[in-house]
Amino acid sequence: MQPNGNGNGQIVDYQDIQPVVINPMDASPAIFKAGLDRRKENRKTLMDWIRSSLVEGRDFGSIMINGKQSKPSLLKPGAEKIAGMLGLIPRFPNLKLYEDAVLEGKSITTIILKCELQNQIGEVIGEGVGARAVDTQDNGDLNKALKMSAKSAMIDATLRCAGISEIFTQDIEEMPLAEVKQPSQKPVMPEKLATEKQLSAIRALIDHPNVYNDEKRTLHELLEEGNMSREKSTEIMNFYYGVQEYQRGSGWVKVSTGKLEERRNH
Repeated sequence: MQPNGNGNGQIVDYQDIQPVVINPMDASPAIFKAGLDRRKENRKTLMDWIRSSLVEGRDFGSIMINGKQSKPSLLKPGAEKIAGMLGLIPRFPNLKLYEDAVLEGKSITTIILKCELQNQIGEVIGEGVGARAVDTQDNGDLNKALKMSAKSAMIDATLRCAGISEIFTQDIEEMPLAEVKQPSQKPVMPEKLATEKQLSAIRALIDHPNVYNDEKRTLHELLEEGNMSREKSTEIMNFYYGVQEYQRGSGWVKVSTGKLEERRNH
């Protein structure tokens, strides 16, 4: 094709002009290859940053399942770090529907929240979904169900947007400690919340060298939920610190050792 004028006295070679391409497979080979090379290099940079910046037990973690280490689970702090580094802002477009339903006095049994990761000009870069059964998973606590749905949706959106499902999952983030006995399922009166002293003792476990990384991850998740019961906190402290009983004439006496002492002696 011969050069032509553009109306401003300049010569334009239309061979240098690339049409707008919607499907990448329709781009010219040179542009398609350049795009792949650029994305490959950017992805490598992102993966290197994730491996060097995310902290195991705080931003991600894994647990033992049938004697095998599970695939690492991306946690909320890790998802927030990744989204922030990419300059993305989480939005929940259908959250208002649930807010309106509550104000109207409607009963909500299931929550399905959508998370959109948007850039600075409001373009949607990634999407994710999180769901919770209010009664069966959160004992009727609507606030907790909304919080957990939003967290799951954001993690899902981050995994999809950053393309890191090959190294992270989100399916095990709420699994309990493997060895900690779970509370009875029989109906009980509303539980009292853990005291600040109990919570401080549990926070100290996250930095303790004799607490495994997968256990630290779970403890962090339990603390993050913000509504740990006094019974649950006592259960965790007995597991790690051992059980003490008050004996007349002797005061408080340790009657069983905890995991911290057991692991220190091995």
